[in-house]
Amino acid sequence: MCSALNSDGTGLVRTEYRCRHSGARRPDGVRIFALMKVGSQAHYWSRVLFLYMGLLAATVKAQNCSYTLNSPNGTMESPGYPYGYPNYANCTWVLVAPEHNRIQLVFQGFALEEDFDILSVYDGPPSPGNLRTRLTGFQLPSPIVSTGSRLTLWLLSDYAVSGQGFKAVYEALPSYTCGNPGQLLNGFQQGSTFNIGEKIRYSCGQGYVLEGHTVLSCLATSAGTAAWDF
Repeated sequence: MCSALNSDGTGLVRTEYRCRHSGARRPDGVRIFALMKVGSQAHYWSRVLFLYMGLLAATVKAQNCSYTLNSPNGTMESPGYPYGYPNYANCTWVLVAPEHNRIQLVFQGFALEEDFDILSVYDGPPSPGNLRTRLTGFQLPSPIVSTGSRLTLWLLSDYAVSGQGFKAVYEALPSYTCGNPGQLLNGFQQGSTFNIGEKIRYSCGQGYVLEGHTVLSCLATSAGTAAWDF
């Protein structure tokens, strides 16, 4: 809501200027000052009330949700996908795999208001030390593979403007597989199995140059799992 103010900021409507006869009684300066002061205070408190109502509405409209997903594979979506997630969303997803397994997360759709709505991904419980990445904007993220058997996603949105949201598939990975490292935008991937000892090859479409390794190998790690040699 906007309101028009006069030049002195009081919010009062000023009458037309006129010529006052020199013999007429001067207006009481104290009364004029008091009127201006009351008008200014009224405008101030109206703004305070407006802000209070906005905060109250935010509290009422807050959309909290929490999910724990224990199945070996499945699909997850933000609330309202693909028609848009709510404002003030505060949602968490905890993906839990069997012991000694990891979790691969592959996004199939992603659109969040850039820089204002954030999907945080944690490699384990949601603590600062476990933060893997923060995702925002409209670019499809690369697949994510956890280092352990738990992965946490936390979606926070602000008070206005939303995107379609996100959709992802998840899968529990045995310790002997690296998981799909993801397709290249404007490129090609050769190789469809991702177990220890196997390789995949990348190449680019015409007019594009590859940045990174042409060949990736899935190797065993000292922790008893598998990882690509990026």
